Amino acid sequence: MPVSVGIDLGTTFSAVALVDPATKAPRVIPDREGQPITPSVIQFINGQPIFGSEAESAFAAGEPDCAATFKRNMGSDEPYCVIEGKPYTAEDLSALLLGYLKAGAEEALGDTIRDAVITVPAYFYSLERDATLRAAQRAGLTVRQIIDEPNAAAIAYGLNNWRENAYIMVYDLGGGTFDVTLTRMVGKGTVKTLVTRGDHLLGGRDWDDAIEQLLKEKFSDAAGVDVSEDPDAVAMLRGMSEETKKKLSKLPSTPVTATVDGSRFTVTVTRAEFEASTASLLERTGVLCRAVLDEAGIGIQDVTDVLLVGGSTRMPQVSAYLTQLFGKRPITHVDPDKAVALGAAIQATKSKVEYMPVTVEERNGRKVTAREKPKFGFLHSQAVQPSRRLDGVGAITLQETTAHAMGIVAIKEGGQSYYNEIIIPANHPRPVRFAKRFRFFTKPDSANELEIYVLQGDSVDPLACQIPYKFVVSGIRHMDYGESFGTVIRVQYSYDVNGIIHVQARQENDTVDLPIRKDVSPKDLSWLRMPPGSGTGRSGKALQIGGVGSVVHEYKPITFSNVKWVPYDNMTSHPTNSSYKEPRKHLIASEKNIEFHGYHVSAMDEGVRYTIGPMDDFDIQCSVDTSDIQPHPGGYFKIALGIISAKLDQNGGQLYLDGESVAQVGARFLLRMSLSRGGHYEIHVDRRKVGSKDVPTKGSVVVDFGFEHGSHCCELLSHAYVKNITMLQRAGGGGKDEGSDTATWED
Repeated sequence: MPVSVGIDLGTTFSAVALVDPATKAPRVIPDREGQPITPSVIQFINGQPIFGSEAESAFAAGEPDCAATFKRNMGSDEPYCVIEGKPYTAEDLSALLLGYLKAGAEEALGDTIRDAVITVPAYFYSLERDATLRAAQRAGLTVRQIIDEPNAAAIAYGLNNWRENAYIMVYDLGGGTFDVTLTRMVGKGTVKTLVTRGDHLLGGRDWDDAIEQLLKEKFSDAAGVDVSEDPDAVAMLRGMSEETKKKLSKLPSTPVTATVDGSRFTVTVTRAEFEASTASLLERTGVLCRAVLDEAGIGIQDVTDVLLVGGSTRMPQVSAYLTQLFGKRPITHVDPDKAVALGAAIQATKSKVEYMPVTVEERNGRKVTAREKPKFGFLHSQAVQPSRRLDGVGAITLQETTAHAMGIVAIKEGGQSYYNEIIIPANHPRPVRFAKRFRFFTKPDSANELEIYVLQGDSVDPLACQIPYKFVVSGIRHMDYGESFGTVIRVQYSYDVNGIIHVQARQENDTVDLPIRKDVSPKDLSWLRMPPGSGTGRSGKALQIGGVGSVVHEYKPITFSNVKWVPYDNMTSHPTNSSYKEPRKHLIASEKNIEFHGYHVSAMDEGVRYTIGPMDDFDIQCSVDTSDIQPHPGGYFKIALGIISAKLDQNGGQLYLDGESVAQVGARFLLRMSLSRGGHYEIHVDRRKVGSKDVPTKGSVVVDFGFEHGSHCCELLSHAYVKNITMLQRAGGGGKDEGSDTATWED
């Protein structure tokens, strides 16, 4: 029957593994040559790809039309190589390699592969993960999950070496990438990743380059010519560099023989020379190790063990460096070439992972993942339990984290420049989603598309982060108040279980997503260096085509029940005679239907009053129905917003702007009143503007809904209905994050 496998798609070597149905233990599946690992090298002969040892030997010999180390370029749409006139991207090459691995594994198993867990460097961005997913799909694989290479190695190690409460630093130095991940063994079998750092342009190939440079210098001296000017000699030395590195991992020195300028020469390379030339590369890994500890808030002494993963950790200098750095020798309990594939196979047996809630805290002025404070010292180290073997792959669980913060291009307070507003911090458990509300300004005769630029990275400067995607939201409906106050767009950001970014959007209180497309970010983002709104610069925290955007948390949605409206009633005492039928409550309010009740009682006012600041913006739209009012002469239903006012009876009445009538309305109509820019008033009736005026606001502004009565008593019932209310307020002085968060939703 079809099986699930784990695939380590490595820079130098790749491997496929599964959990054996008979033994219930993970094992590597041999490739077509019977080998546990397959070189990640492709040779092309007459346009046909060749794999395995033949391709590796051809590459080592410097033969043309070979491709290797292409994993480093995953996510780039630029050709990695051009062979026989045909360009190949890293994604193209990875798809070919994965297809070869899949076919070989199916032949060895005599069965088909149902789906696969594929590993990637922990520090891969969303673009690289997306490209890996597409490559796998092109190879005919259904991807169950993408997981991080250090985490795969950690669960492969933990299965047979479980130690409760241990902090394990996974040091993963592969052929082309480097990751360092701090994990902790918690609960009953959970490997929890805490912090990840990495460099996907640092790996064993860089040590090979150092060997190649040493060989060039030595053979140039021996031959008396510049070897760099001889392409054939350079190709030969490049092919010999990896084998020389492997020999120096076992011997203090090794001879190397090559033909230069028609003559054969032999030079000697020592391990000491090699280690001196690569010391800076090791220190780059150490800087990342220390950064992980700082981020996690623990010291070197709190790391229980350092686990070596990746073939390049076989170099003696790696163990020596880490022993000096951590004060203990690293552990090698897993085969560094197989551990990642074995861990991926274990993960291939797991079910779907649930989304995590976002937990964020401020630390030194930046948003970081909130986590439990670790306990340090002697008592903490004593809490690490003795090593034991877990009861099968079902007993171990992996909880991964986000390697990169995800943010959005935003405008600094004062509107002078752009910055990165972090939405989901780095090293947060994943999968995770978070939603915020934004204000988008619509136009009646416009496509009303919203652009969202996503950032990956912790830097405040957007251009110092990776900007992988531009998401374009379309289908936004124009709202009557959309030009002045905008409409609420709820935007949801998420890292899925694979660490790939997703963005969704919904308008107002809709329950379905707006159409959205994902584009690769434009090459030219120089406008991010310009002040917002200047020339080619864009304005708004959420950026959109042809408009000015601002975050919705600058506008607070108001209803009659989520803010304090002050009921007013000027009567000090009410008549108690039963003939008055005095109600016990003068106001019944809900968000969907506001109903005012009142009796004409001597010198009594009934209704609600709300006060806004002189620099606040305010917009209200509602359906008014006064047809059931039965007022005694002298009684009216009153509406007011600053200089806008109305006194209505059962037949309607006049709307006034600063004391002047601007419209005659009937008993039923759609009303919209707004105040903006410190004194710009507008009145709309039935979606038509009937008046506007600018009167600078000098003090607080009152919003009124209620009944105004003459000084007499009456038993007549009066009521008016105010329905379908939409109210928005922007507090003067600029927006803060307060109130911008909103509930997430399922995909």
